[in-house]
Parts: sequence; C-alpha cells; structure tokens
Amino acid sequence: MNKCRMTVFILISLMAVSGFFPLEALAVKRTKLANGLVILTKPVTANSIVSVIVSLKMGSLYEPDDKAGLFTLMQDTIVKGTKTRTSEEIALELESMGTQISSSTDREYGTIALQSTSASLYKSLEVLYDIITNATFPEDSVDLQKKLQARSILIRRDQPLSRAVELMVESHYGNHPFHKPLLGYSETIEKLTRDDLVKTYREIYIPTNMVISVVGNFEEKKLVEDVKRSLGSLSKGPEPQKVSGKMPSGSVPVEKLETRETAASWFAIGWSSPVLNDPDYYPMEVLDSITGGSMNSRLFVAVREKRGLAYQVSSFVNARLASGLYAAYIGTKPSTYEEAKKVLLEEIFRMKHEKASPEEITLSKSYLRGMYIMGLESNTGQAAQNGHYEILGLGYEFADAYIRNVEKVSAEDIQRVADKYLTENYSLGGVLAK
Repeated sequence: MNKCRMTVFILISLMAVSGFFPLEALAVKRTKLANGLVILTKPVTANSIVSVIVSLKMGSLYEPDDKAGLFTLMQDTIVKGTKTRTSEEIALELESMGTQISSSTDREYGTIALQSTSASLYKSLEVLYDIITNATFPEDSVDLQKKLQARSILIRRDQPLSRAVELMVESHYGNHPFHKPLLGYSETIEKLTRDDLVKTYREIYIPTNMVISVVGNFEEKKLVEDVKRSLGSLSKGPEPQKVSGKMPSGSVPVEKLETRETAASWFAIGWSSPVLNDPDYYPMEVLDSITGGSMNSRLFVAVREKRGLAYQVSSFVNARLASGLYAAYIGTKPSTYEEAKKVLLEEIFRMKHEKASPEEITLSKSYLRGMYIMGLESNTGQAAQNGHYEILGLGYEFADAYIRNVEKVSAEDIQRVADKYLTENYSLGGVLAK
C-alpha cells in the first residue's frame, strides 16, 4: 500500500476511534423564503467559526461563446465596490473582524464564500448582503481585472499540461458550452464591458437563483430571520437560460495538437462520463481511482514504473449535471510519444476486458471514502457541498448517499461502465515537442 492510501486508512481509523465522523451529523435544515431564496443551515458548536456560501447558477453553461470568460470576470470584480462601500472599505471592514471573503465560478455554478467568527457574523453578513444587492463594478476595477485575466490566459497557455487538457476539452465538447475555458479567450475578454457585468449581475443575483448555505457556531432561528430581513424583499426573476450546443457524435478519435519548443510532450485523452445523478457515476469514480488515482494505480505502474515512459501520468473525473468527463493525461519524452499513447490506451481499455481485482476495489473505495470525509472536515467544505448540490437541483441530501453508493460498486459494475463509456471515439489534446 502506498503512503497516500496508508495515510487515508490511518485518518479514517483515528476518526472512527475518536467518534468524529462528519457523515453521522449531517443535520441540515432547509428554509425557503417567499421570494424563492433557499437557506441551508447546520449549527456546529465544535468551534467559533461560521462559513457562509452563496451558490448561484452561472458559468460556461450560461455563457455565449462571444462572451467567454464573462462569469469569471464578474465574480472577480463583484467584491470591488458597492453603492455604500469602496473596495478598500470592504477589505478594511472585513479585515478588522478577521473575516475572509472570496468568489469563484465553475462550469455550472458560482459562489461567494464568507468565513467569519461567531462574534462578527452579523456585521460580516451586512457586507455580504451589500455585495449581493449593491455591487457597482467600478470601471477602473473592471479594466484592471480584464488585464489580469488576459495575463492568466497567456500563462495558462504557456503551461503544456494545462494547454493539452484545454485542447482535449475543446475537441471533446465541440459546440457544447463546456468547450470554453473558464477564463475565456483574450479576444472575448477585451470586448467585455462594465455594462455586460452589471446586466449579468442583475440577471444572476436574484433570489430564485440563490442558495445560502451556513455551517458553524450560530443560532439557527436568528440567522434565518436575519437573511429574511435583509434579502427577503428581493424581487423574483426568471432563472438563467442555458446556452445551447451539441457535442460531436462521431465514431472516431478527434485530436487537437500543437507543437512548440519544449522538453517534453504532453497530452490528455478524454471520454464522456456519467453525469452526477446517473447511478453509473459511482462505478466511474472507483474506475478512475483504479486507473490513475494514486502512485500504485494501473496507469502509474504500467506507464511509469514498468516502462519509464512518463514524467507524470494520472486520470481524473469531472462529474457535473449537464455532462461528465473522464480523462487521463501524461508527460513523456518526445521520442516516446507514440509508445506512451499506445500503452496508456491499452491500460484504459483493459478496464473493459479485465475485471478489477478485489484488492484494487477495496483500496480504491477506501481512498474515495477517506478523501470524501476529509473534504467535510471543515465548515466551509460542508457548506460548499450542501450549496453545490442544492443549487443544481439535486438537493443537499444528494451528498449523503456518496459513500453508501461507492461501497455498493462491484467489479461487474466497473467493467460495465468501462465498456459503455471508454470507446474508440475519444478526444485527444496535445502539446508536442518540435
């Protein structure tokens, strides 16, 4: 057993011995206000920290191609000023209370996260409410963030592995809205305006598109009343509209390759994967752990240890509600690109023809269980997960079944899912050395 998985086993054992198992105490209360805003509350008295996560539908799925990167730009500038506070005043006010605030966006949803002490919670929430309802997106902040985002795009493209994954995603999704990078493109970012951000903000930050998830040391009734008093009068509005687009339906591999002066060749190969609410999602999680989840995974052993073909090799699953993706990636010598590609595909396809061993399945389930539990150790982790599944329409309870469903996965389930999804029409993105 490798060190990573040994660590997971030790942590799980310690949690069991000490009686600390987060999954045993997922007592979440759901409150829906008259205007559609949903509040998820879970009081925890173990410490004096409170995490508040505001989740909203947004991201690539709601972003037209000509405005790629819009939601990233909006989320990065939403905390830069309101009608009553400047960016500096927001920062100083929160800092004086020891409160942290951050924002993010993903393919299907975005968040504003607040972490506060119990003593400063309601003063901190005043700032959060102000951002939710009165953000102004100052012109100078928008211009600065556009420059920073454009620079981040160039930096990401300069990284061979990141660029290889980006090319794989583009070839995999075709016209589906997920084909766009979250940062967008230099040419689309340049054309975005403050008016674009303000318009989108007003369409997205509405109560019917908002879940506020709170975990920590607070009085539940008082908090719900505070949210209701501050945000309960917000006007309803139509939910954001998804952007249409279809994935390629071909039966042969699709490849996007670039060449550059680099010491290694990097490539990523992707396949469609089960979506979050598909029962096949759980076997695919175990499959991914077996193929590339650790240093004793099949890919690591076959490609790196036995043949010395890789500087780095691994796999991952992106399970979302609109579309899932399973991918493997590798960095290899320019002279061994073809061989490394052949061996990687052989190992992936071996999942279709050869059942995983009982030991592989046991280790993978333990690894997934441990990673899941550790992800819920913090108030922020629990609040984020509850808000994530609730805003997607799965319900916060969706997370409760994760370990139970992973434990049910059999060798036959893994092989069936591999046979269904790991076909010959994969997508490949690569940055190859000249």
